Amino acid sequence: MSGAPLPSSPPERPVAGAPGAPPLWMPDEPFPPYRFVPGHAPHPFAHRDGYAHGQRELAPPFVPPARWRENRGWLRGVDFFNRGWWWEAHEVWEGLWHVAQGRDDAQRDFLKAAIQLAAAALNRERGLDDGAERLLRSACEGLERVRAAGAADTANIAGAESEARFMGLSLVELIAAAQAALGRPVARVDGFWLLPR
Repeated sequence: MSGAPLPSSPPERPVAGAPGAPPLWMPDEPFPPYRFVPGHAPHPFAHRDGYAHGQRELAPPFVPPARWRENRGWLRGVDFFNRGWWWEAHEVWEGLWHVAQGRDDAQRDFLKAAIQLAAAALNRERGLDDGAERLLRSACEGLERVRAAGAADTANIAGAESEARFMGLSLVELIAAAQAALGRPVARVDGFWLLPR
């Protein structure tokens, strides 16, 4: 893969977040002892020095998208994402993605896109720009499919589309924010936050 060389050390990402970061959805859930960036820290599960080596994650419960405020896994991933803990967000959402299989195709597509956005941000910070661009493109296409599939369900009586939201997020705003934050090589991805409401 082409791109900039890997930085000597990844950007610091404190749990407090960058200036202006939104508050945590789940302040009662502690963050792991370190943010995992491949090549810079032991893999949390696979490496014998990883903070969760030998532990097994239980499958999260399935929560329908309309009840996103009750979905602790989704919100935990949002907290990780909003703090730049990209790998951890990806891991949490991947569990939800597996659980949604056969239950909700739109939620599965949405979670896959969220996972890809987290991976794209991590790749940008690692200087793996070709991979980041592919992931960004695929994520935006997935979000667009979710938006298009839900457009008929969110149209008002006059026929004009209302804002297409999924799991608390405006899909149009998310696509635009992702393209602005991840659409070019950067050494640090800042200000790209998920703000469900």
